[in-house]
Amino acid sequence: MITPDKYFDLKNSVINVSASIIRALQKINVLTYDELEMEVHKTLGEDSRHIFPYALNFLFLLNKIEYNNSIYSFTIKK
Repeated sequence: MITPDKYFDLKNSVINVSASIIRALQKINVLTYDELEMEVHKTLGEDSRHIFPYALNFLFLLNKIEYNNSIYSFTIKK
């Protein structure tokens, strides 16, 4: 288990980036990968780009978001 220390940046943690993804999808129901990444980047800054794919995987594992193959976009599961 990874434990936070005094150098751990909570702003760019998987949990915070995941929360930002959910907030973006709540505002705009359907977003492509690039649009979603830009929304998170605007909110959290450049360092969030490294964590973004891990946050998406985290949300998929929790069954909170889904990917629509026909229009190549993400939505929140209902």
